[in-house]
Amino acid sequence: MDQKRSRGPYAKSAAQRQNILAAARRTFAQLGYNGASMRGIAEDAGITFTGLRHHFATKDELLVAVLTQRDEEHQAQQADIHGTDLLDALGALLHQTLDEPAITEIFTTVSGEAVSREHPAHAFFTSRYERIRREFSAELEASPGDTPAVTIPPASAAILLAAVMDGLQLQWLLDESVDVQGAFADFIGLLRPPSSPDIETPG
Repeated sequence: MDQKRSRGPYAKSAAQRQNILAAARRTFAQLGYNGASMRGIAEDAGITFTGLRHHFATKDELLVAVLTQRDEEHQAQQADIHGTDLLDALGALLHQTLDEPAITEIFTTVSGEAVSREHPAHAFFTSRYERIRREFSAELEASPGDTPAVTIPPASAAILLAAVMDGLQLQWLLDESVDVQGAFADFIGLLRPPSSPDIETPG
């Protein structure tokens, strides 16, 4: 009984945090990071400004939390794509990313701004790309069988995969006529080793 009571405040706090993050995503998507205000986000979330600051002291902290949540969602989506290798899974993930253009725009815009070491999201993006390179490279290295997953060193392929995916999203945000899926499929075709020709047995 005491254990159930102890979970109550924690569960309520966690639910409120998710409510705030949802409001922040809506506000950032509508107004951009610079146009958004903590008071506006609090109003959208239906809580007081003081209540918001209890969970997130600054707008910078809230931005990083939104970016982290979006990145975790993508990791979960990638893990949920069963029966495919990494290259196929990334193609499916890229398609899902374009279904949320407002958040993709924020993510893309902030990633460019975050090259400055003083930017609040600099550490987040530095860590994110380090993780992506490490995980992609390890996944490609672990290709089953004798045939390698890609025709170039996995570490190089990991760098290129991250660059092409983010670059295609940027081009699509600027011009929605860009065939992101087609271009990514062509790029994957360049990375994959050629199929082994069928060996004809003598008649």
